[in-house]
Amino acid sequence: MDEEPHHHLALRNDFAKVFAVQVSPGDSIVLHRHDQDTIAIAIGNQTVTVGVPGKPDIHQMNADAQVRLQRSGYVHSTRVDGATPYHTVAVELLRPQANFRNLCAAVLASEPLHCSTTPAKLSSASSSDPLLESDQTRVRLVRVRPHRSMNLTGSSDSDDASRLIVVLDAASISADSPKELEKALRPGDFVWLDGGHQPARVFRNTSSKEVRFVDIAFLRVP
Repeated sequence: MDEEPHHHLALRNDFAKVFAVQVSPGDSIVLHRHDQDTIAIAIGNQTVTVGVPGKPDIHQMNADAQVRLQRSGYVHSTRVDGATPYHTVAVELLRPQANFRNLCAAVLASEPLHCSTTPAKLSSASSSDPLLESDQTRVRLVRVRPHRSMNLTGSSDSDDASRLIVVLDAASISADSPKELEKALRPGDFVWLDGGHQPARVFRNTSSKEVRFVDIAFLRVP
């Protein structure tokens, strides 16, 4: 992906490489290979044609906020068929992954769901949907209710994990301190949170509609 001209590297650390991918209508992502397992997050609806060498082209619709898993070794091109730009955040997982499984969403086609029957913790400010996990990584979709805020530390069952927050709707973030100004977040922006002890970070929804983000937790593996 580093060599594909529409993939712009925005972050690299020990856990992941994060690419911002934006393509104009009628343009194409050229043929490229995924060297590592990659989580792709659609920012807005996408109408595309996916080309895989030796196979018929696939015409598909990726819905806004859809999370896809592109496995290591996957080779493809993507043509943008719709009238709006294609916008994706691609998160390349740098640690080897084992035992990917669906949670409460069919990210892996034809694979069963493993959705817990235990009720999730209720919150007046937010709700979350577990989507996908491996032994090393967990992905969930979080919704923050109108005019509410949530603390991004202490908001997950993986609080000691490093996490990537990928924003799907306009919002803002700040430290839990009046000394730090809020930072505006646009769809496709992301925030990295180091694991362990860190200053509290507050995600704020000042709009009259719910706002969403994808939370990718990089679990501490014994």
